[in-house]
Amino acid sequence: MPKDPDIKRQMDRVKEIIDRLDADDVSLEDGRELYDEGQNLLSEIRERLQDGDGEVIEIE
Repeated sequence: MPKDPDIKRQMDRVKEIIDRLDADDVSLEDGRELYDEGQNLLSEIRERLQDGDGEVIEIE
């Protein structure tokens, strides 16, 4: 099963963003930037998974 370190890295970053937003110590502007970054990362992850042609990849 092939590994995809890019998806793993992107998922790790999404988790970091969620943790920062949950901490309640982020300004509104920084929170908005983090939210936008997270949405972009999730879109990229979804696109990569949909373009996988049914191939199973290992992400961890």
